[in-house]
Amino acid sequence: MLAVAALGGGAIAAASGNSGGGPNRLDDGTDLLPQAKLSLAQAVTAAQTAASGKVGEVDLEHYSGRLVFNVDVGDKDVKVDAATGDVVASTSDD
Repeated sequence: MLAVAALGGGAIAAASGNSGGGPNRLDDGTDLLPQAKLSLAQAVTAAQTAASGKVGEVDLEHYSGRLVFNVDVGDKDVKVDAATGDVVASTSDD
């Protein structure tokens, strides 16, 4: 978690207004960015602790009553709490 906290917040600025998905962009949920305490880069780093592989699409959405980044990592769908950086779910991306 310390490594996640050490990353800068520049990815949010880079992510806002972009579309098309991918590891450097937020595909869906840009309107929710002001509510997120984590940057896009921090969310991706946290997701990579739960799964390995290429980072794909990243979305910001509500899941089980919390705001999460949904990060595709390899064949997994990893949900990272947008306030705490905790991985709250990791499921097969079928």
